[in-house]
Amino acid sequence: MTDKILMPAIPLPARVGCSAEERRTAQQILVDLELCLDVAQAAATDSIDAAVDYVAVRAAVEEVCAAKAYRLIETVAERIAAKLLADFRVDAVMVRVRKPSALARFGAPWAAVEIRRSRNA
Repeated sequence: MTDKILMPAIPLPARVGCSAEERRTAQQILVDLELCLDVAQAAATDSIDAAVDYVAVRAAVEEVCAAKAYRLIETVAERIAAKLLADFRVDAVMVRVRKPSALARFGAPWAAVEIRRSRNA
């Protein structure tokens, strides 16, 4: 059985865009996470030491977003997934990066990319 920790719509600043002008200043993106793992030990012990620390996960995601300017949200999503798999006791992750400004002039609320990565793939 795989349990999930859900962290939806984390707002973060990121410099992301195809043009240099778009990457010049940070804009808000929204990051949705699903962390797949067995939470039985954390639940049984009621201990943060056996759990995934949500605040630490958010900080890791923020670190990736702030690390550099990116051309593509696809790259942001891949880097977030790699960091979460490397730094936390999770079996798999789903990362969705939504960019509200991408299609705003056309009336769309956002454009997004969603990826799923696991330790076994």
